[in-house]
Amino acid sequence: MSTPPFDASKPNVARMYDYWLGGTDNFEVDRQAAEAVRRLRPNVAEQALDNKRFQTRAVTYVAGHGVRQFLDVGSGLPTSPVRTPGAEPQWLATHEAARQVMPDAMVAYVDHDSIAVQHSRVLLGDGHDAVVAVEADMRNPKAILADDELRAAGFDLDAPACVVLACVLHFVDAETAHRIASTFARALAPGSYLVISVGFGRGREGTDFASTYNAQNGPRIYAHSWEEITGLFDGLELVPPGIAEASEWHPGQPGRAPGDRESMIVAGVARRPLTLWGSHAPAAPCFPHHPASQPARCHIGPAGTGPMPHWAGWRRAWESKFLGTGAKHDA
Repeated sequence: MSTPPFDASKPNVARMYDYWLGGTDNFEVDRQAAEAVRRLRPNVAEQALDNKRFQTRAVTYVAGHGVRQFLDVGSGLPTSPVRTPGAEPQWLATHEAARQVMPDAMVAYVDHDSIAVQHSRVLLGDGHDAVVAVEADMRNPKAILADDELRAAGFDLDAPACVVLACVLHFVDAETAHRIASTFARALAPGSYLVISVGFGRGREGTDFASTYNAQNGPRIYAHSWEEITGLFDGLELVPPGIAEASEWHPGQPGRAPGDRESMIVAGVARRPLTLWGSHAPAAPCFPHHPASQPARCHIGPAGTGPMPHWAGWRRAWESKFLGTGAKHDA
């Protein structure tokens, strides 16, 4: 596939994100657009960093549960810049996080932007076996999973995998976002994971942010309702604490109170069940800090696991009795 001519007159979402994160792979048009968004949402750079940190923790968690193949869809640029010489990186790129746990992990960075893919290949270089950058559109999950480059890198659809959809589903309407998530979930092997984060704003916060973002002559963004976000996890088993603000999902340090915010990045990690649920698919997931939550659908799991869906304990008992499993699970 040929790379389209470079257009420096339009902002690029990957480079805007890079600018918010303190990177240098961006241009003046990207910085201007990023600052216009920051004027409406002053904490947008902080939220971008929270999302990257969540993604690092989520990939580390999934790799720790035995998954060896990761598809980072809508990946942008696979970098983990260090602001201060000698300091630890504030987050890790997907292949870095996965390979800290699983040194032989296969990782694919997938993006529809040929410039971002080309740049990713340069950043990755030739020293990463089974780490590839693939040009494909997240709106066509089946084509991604059948991609020749992906298969050549070792991707096996019959083995558990993790699909990362970090801060990309708000670039499509709610119906398309649900179709993307559900298509990946149905196609992946049992025991696979979806890692999802998406922007959320209460009331006018969401629509105002979307309007400002869309005025920057870049990609369109959509404001998804809470019900639409929870629907992305239909039929999957949410890892505790369910859907949470990105900074609050398995935080490495005490976080902020999510209830004080009008806008945030919300995130969750969910596992495809080992058995078919049929008509008894789990209900809407729990988000204990959000006013739209329904606490009756959740309970507190074993010590240290936090809120979890009521059906997860039943699933563990079922597997223990009928499958004799003793492996680690979602807590």
